[in-house]
Amino acid sequence: MSNVRVNDRKPSKVEFDNTYYKIYDDAVNLIELNFGADKKFQEEHKSYLEVASKKIYAVVYDIGTNIRIANSIYPTCQSEAKERRLHQEKAIGLCYDLLTKYNLVMRRLKIRDDKYTLELKNVAHEINCLKRWKESDDKRYKNLG
Repeated sequence: MSNVRVNDRKPSKVEFDNTYYKIYDDAVNLIELNFGADKKFQEEHKSYLEVASKKIYAVVYDIGTNIRIANSIYPTCQSEAKERRLHQEKAIGLCYDLLTKYNLVMRRLKIRDDKYTLELKNVAHEINCLKRWKESDDKRYKNLG
């Protein structure tokens, strides 16, 4: 058992991966279900649903790409630490973009705010994990030359 308090523990790679996989699965499920739109709306707004789906897929893939790139950089100098941080920040920004895209679709489809709370919570959790990772890196790599 660890002697480190739960609040002082750093998020593990497994936590990032598991949360990202949940976000990916959530997006696929929502898109396959046409975000819960009724048949009439699906027929009338087929192109809107298609464009929104493609945009959401792209953002979800880019989140994963930036997490992987950041995680593959083991800084030995300040420029590498900056590059790692840049990819962390891109992943955070893309998570916020995903939240915005979900909210736009929900608003357009007139979906209740509480219908997709789990999906939104998963994205918010990933944002928090990424922010803690970034803070941890700040402490870890502050003395690089």
